[in-house]
Amino acid sequence: MALLVEDEPFVAMVARQILEDEGFHVSHANTGAGALSVLEAGPQELVLAVVDIGLPDMSGDALVQQITAFRPDLPVMIASGYGADELLQRFPSGGRTALLPKPYDTAALRSALRTLGFSVEA
Repeated sequence: MALLVEDEPFVAMVARQILEDEGFHVSHANTGAGALSVLEAGPQELVLAVVDIGLPDMSGDALVQQITAFRPDLPVMIASGYGADELLQRFPSGGRTALLPKPYDTAALRSALRTLGFSVEA
């Protein structure tokens, strides 16, 4: 299951569809608190978290820190409208983390999935 944390309805709809097209079952949360509830309810079911940095109730940075503290092995994709340089300073990419600059499209999301080691369509 992929945890999608996105507060913008249209972006969430598009991201969910792409993830489902790639074979993921998607659980969507539009707040950090909602994401933590999903994580706590079934942490071992999750294989991926896609986290928007701009959430209404907490910073995405704090949410990513909580997710990785709870599940250090969980791959996390960080979506943000910030520039790539700023994101790289805050979240070094590689390993279990991939950056997804917004706005993104199907190709960018699939590329980030490949960065995390998932097998996806070309």
